[in-house]
Amino acid sequence: MINLDHVESFLAVVAAGGFRDAAKQLDISQSTVTQHIKQLEESLKTEVIVRSNAGCSLTAEGETFLPYAQQLVNLACKAGTLFEKKDEITIGASSNTGIYLLQPYIKKFKERTPFSVKVVIDRNEAIARTIENYDVDIAVVERWDERPGFAAKLWRREELVLIVPLGHPWAGMRSVGPNQLENQVLIGGEAGSGTGRVLRRYLGTRANTLGVSLQLGSTAAVKSAVQAGLGISVVMKASVANESRLVLFSTVPFEGDPPRKEIYIVFRNGMLKHPSIAAFVDILLSRPH
Repeated sequence: MINLDHVESFLAVVAAGGFRDAAKQLDISQSTVTQHIKQLEESLKTEVIVRSNAGCSLTAEGETFLPYAQQLVNLACKAGTLFEKKDEITIGASSNTGIYLLQPYIKKFKERTPFSVKVVIDRNEAIARTIENYDVDIAVVERWDERPGFAAKLWRREELVLIVPLGHPWAGMRSVGPNQLENQVLIGGEAGSGTGRVLRRYLGTRANTLGVSLQLGSTAAVKSAVQAGLGISVVMKASVANESRLVLFSTVPFEGDPPRKEIYIVFRNGMLKHPSIAAFVDILLSRPH
């Protein structure tokens, strides 16, 4: 079993470059640091630090262990404050969700509760990692694969629409169906956001005929590309409300029951006991408009 005190001594030696300075940093004796490193190496069954006249250096195994050591100590610090009264909440949101959907709810949360708020917006896969690593308290994401230890609530289903340049033959059409989309080439947005999976459900086998002309990293980049006449794309309807009002490109609905992207609220099991998290979930589910 790995002892956290031993791991902290290992990190101190790495940061300080030697046992003596690590001991000063930790306010313990140098012999204690030496013993910690010895016991850590016995637990890992390998050498992690090499001493020399020039100082200390990591072995190849020590280099491999270093990020694990940092994560172990970070996780222990977070676990130690897990049940403290929280007067703040850190919210993780996938790009489109954080930019186009979440802002009214954050405003309402700030108006109605005493909690301070920090928001982290990133790609869907990155936000999934932040909640796994305890870097955020709650996540609102466009795609979630069930994982042990987490609860996920369906928040809303967001309609997808086709966006085309103003001079495109489909501009101004009332709707576009699967037959018309067959063999079309689309501009792609953020990878891993789940749009492709939703389109496949709507198009069936016709989805196999779609091509991608550009793979861009964000909906903002996709909208600019369509406005510039570089092609057509599929985005969440909520993400093009401003452009539709300004008529920067044409927004075309899908025929019949349109494809919809499911947005999930994700938190660790048991975390609804925290007042800040429970309050934010309640506000999300209340729908402010």
